[in-house]
Amino acid sequence: MRRVWWNLVIDLGPAIGLLLVGLLELPGLGLAPDTAQQHLFAVLVSTLALAVRRRHPLAVALAVAATVVATSLGAEPPDEVAVLLAVIVSVFSAAAYLPTLAMAGATAANAAALTVSILTDTSETDASGVGTGMVLFVVLPAAVGAAYRRRRLATQSLEARAEDLERQARGAVAAERRRIAREVHDLVAHSVSVIAVQAEAGKRVLDGGPATADGAFTAIAEASRSALVELARLLRVLREDEEPVAIEPLSPQPGLSDLDALLDRIDAAGLAVRLRVEGEARPLAQGVSLCAYRVIQEALTNTLKHSAADQADVTLGYSRGALDLEVRAAADGSSPPAAGGAGRGLIGMWERVALCGGSLSLDVSNGFAVRARLPLTAEVVP
Repeated sequence: MRRVWWNLVIDLGPAIGLLLVGLLELPGLGLAPDTAQQHLFAVLVSTLALAVRRRHPLAVALAVAATVVATSLGAEPPDEVAVLLAVIVSVFSAAAYLPTLAMAGATAANAAALTVSILTDTSETDASGVGTGMVLFVVLPAAVGAAYRRRRLATQSLEARAEDLERQARGAVAAERRRIAREVHDLVAHSVSVIAVQAEAGKRVLDGGPATADGAFTAIAEASRSALVELARLLRVLREDEEPVAIEPLSPQPGLSDLDALLDRIDAAGLAVRLRVEGEARPLAQGVSLCAYRVIQEALTNTLKHSAADQADVTLGYSRGALDLEVRAAADGSSPPAAGGAGRGLIGMWERVALCGGSLSLDVSNGFAVRARLPLTAEVVP
């Protein structure tokens, strides 16, 4: 609503302002009644037409030019400030909002109208006033309007580009969230399956005594907590995604236990990878293990695709409460590898790490490095 009112002010402000100036100016000119009527008509048409100058700049420029010619030939040239300013505004609008060819026609029409007005003015004894009039009322307004048009088109192009990039980013986020949701769905289904199997096993071993059944029920408890955590993450993805998430058929999801196979594939593709483990390795929640695997996979894949480096280092650091991982490719003189097509790889990394309550950073100061810290405890970011 505020924008609508602002547009009305821009459109109607100059038209009404110049109209009032012209109406106040006319009585002091001492014109004959017939001449005064024609000049009043010129003031009304040339000023009120400015109200639609942005939507119909060519029609407004031609209307102002025709009014000046008609008044000059019918009575005497219009000397009102309001009419002369209307000529300037109409020429500016034509240059600002019309294509080059149409703008040239509108400018030529006003130039011709001013020439007729100056040459028919009996108070002018020197035709050199035509040149001065052209510069003041046509050339300068047209030049300013053309500069404004170039700037406006450049701004619109940048805005359109920004909107397109924003749409691409939203699409990439939605696609990555759907992918993550499918994977988390698989993890939840696996955990629930473990619960069912262990529950059945627990029934059979109850006859063997409490100690025998303890392992089964411990597995049930751990699988239940894991399923609840992963389910909460899944629901968070579904809640934030604008589109429904389609669940695909179940398939085993990878984790750090599959890291050796991943490094072998990367090595076979031409990128030698050295793996270093710091601290005491321990079992991880399925979601954390999957997240770490995907971050390493994405970083190595993009290093392979977009960098000329022939070696990369993967470091896994186990501390008391977190897993610190780093994937680094040494500087090779080429540009740092991009994080996936149109930024989707980087978006995917951030989404996954954020859902696990961790943090992600990039380092391009010496080659290319991806660092992530993932909590080892079963937490869900609210």
